[in-house]
Amino acid sequence: MRPVWVLLGKEWRQFLGDRGSIMLTFLVPFVLIYIFGNIFGGGDDDGGMGAKVTVAALNASGHTAGDAVIEALEAEASLRVLRAMPGGEGEDTPFTPETIRQGIVDRRYNFAIVVPEDYLAEEGVGVQLEFISNPRNEIETQMVNGLVQKAVFMKLPELLAPQADAWQQEAMGDEGYQAFREGLAALLAETFEGTEAEFDPDQMTFPGLLEALSDDGASSGADPAGPEAKEDDEVTDGGFGNLFGSLLTLREDQVYGKEVSNPQLTRMIGGYAIMFLLFATTASAASLFEERRDGMFLRLLSMPVRPTHILWSKYLFNLSMGMIQALTLFIASSFLFEIDIWSQFPTLVLVCLLCASVCTAFGMVLAAVCTTPQQAQGIGTLLILGMTAISGAWIPMQFMPSLMQSVGKFSLVYWGIEGFRGTLWEGLNAVELFWPWLSVLVLYSVVLLAVAAWRFRTGNMFH
Repeated sequence: MRPVWVLLGKEWRQFLGDRGSIMLTFLVPFVLIYIFGNIFGGGDDDGGMGAKVTVAALNASGHTAGDAVIEALEAEASLRVLRAMPGGEGEDTPFTPETIRQGIVDRRYNFAIVVPEDYLAEEGVGVQLEFISNPRNEIETQMVNGLVQKAVFMKLPELLAPQADAWQQEAMGDEGYQAFREGLAALLAETFEGTEAEFDPDQMTFPGLLEALSDDGASSGADPAGPEAKEDDEVTDGGFGNLFGSLLTLREDQVYGKEVSNPQLTRMIGGYAIMFLLFATTASAASLFEERRDGMFLRLLSMPVRPTHILWSKYLFNLSMGMIQALTLFIASSFLFEIDIWSQFPTLVLVCLLCASVCTAFGMVLAAVCTTPQQAQGIGTLLILGMTAISGAWIPMQFMPSLMQSVGKFSLVYWGIEGFRGTLWEGLNAVELFWPWLSVLVLYSVVLLAVAAWRFRTGNMFH
C-alpha cells in the first residue's frame, strides 16, 4: 500500500506545481459562479435579473388618459421611463414622434411607447398604441412587451371611457341617452335613499361613473357576482376572448431586424463565433511553446530567418485560419438555419477579418507573457470565458450589475459581438460600422500586437 501513497503524493506535487491546472480547477469555476450569481441574484440595485430596462414614452394625444398610461409604466419596478431626451448641461428635450424613433435608430434605448392622437379605434371600442422597438434580445423584448400591456390594461377603463360614452350615445340616440342617464340617476338615488349621496344625471356617463368609483375606492377588483358566478360563466372564442383581444392594439414599428428570417440565431451567433475564434487562435499561438521545445526555433534561426519573420508567419497563419473558421460557421448557418449573410457578405468578411486579427493578437500576447503552455491554456480559458460571459454573448448585458456592464464594454468580445450584430441584425454597411465598432477592433489589434512584439523581444521565447 505504501507505493500507492507515494504515487498519490507525487500526483499532488505535480498538480500543485502546475499553475495552469490549479487555475482551471478552482479559479475558472469561481469566476463563472461569481458572474452568474450577480446576474441571477442581482448584484446591486441596478443589476441582476431585476435590472431596469429603459423605455421612452410619449403622450402625443394630449389626453390625460395618455399621461395615466405613462404613469403606470413609471410605476413598474423593472422599467426606467424616459419622457424626454437627455441633453447636455442637464437640459432635456421633449420627445416628438420623430425624435422618439430616432433615439432607437441612434441606439440610445431599444423600446418606446407612443400614445398617438388617434389612440381610440375608429370602429367599435378599443385603444391603439404605437410600440417602437429594436428587439436585440428575446428575453428583454418579451419582458417589456408584457409590462407595457399590463400597464395599459390597468388604465384601460380610463382610456376607453370617452369612447364608450360616445358609442353608447350614438347607439341610443340623444333622447334615449338622456333618458338612460336620468333613469340611472333616479335608480341610484332610490337605492341609496337616506344617505348624503347626490346623483346628477349629467354625471351618469362612463367618465363620470369611473371617477366616482375611483374616488370611493369601489374599484377594488372584487367580483360582484361572487365566486359562484365564475363557475357558471363560459367564455368562448367568439365572445369575451374576441372582446378583450380587440380592446388593445399595439401597432408595432420594429426599427431593425424586421426582415431577418431567423431572429434568435442571428442575434446570438456573433457571440459564439468570436468565442470559438478566441479558443482556436489562442491554442494555435500557444503552439510556439511546442516549437521551442522541439528545437524548431534554433534550426530556423540558424538560417536567414529572424524572430520577427517567425512571429509574422504565425500571425498571418492564425489570421487566415480564424477567417476561414468564422466564415465556415456563418456559411453553414446560412444553409442549415436560413441566416441571411449574403445581403451584407462583404461587410461580414471585413468583420470576420478584424475579429480574427484581434483574437490572434490576444493569443500571441498570452504566448508572450506565459512561460509554459499550461499557463497559457489556464489563463486563456479564464479570460475567454470571463470576457464572453460579461460581454452579452450568453446573457443580455442589461441584466448584469452596472459595474459588470462597464467592465464588459472594455472587452474585445463585446466589440466583436456588436460588429457581427450590426452587420447581420441591423444590416449596417462597413461605413456605418466604422465608428466605433470596427475602429475599436483595429485599435485592439494594434495595441495587443505591440505588446506581444515587445514581450517577445525582451523575453526568452527565442533564446
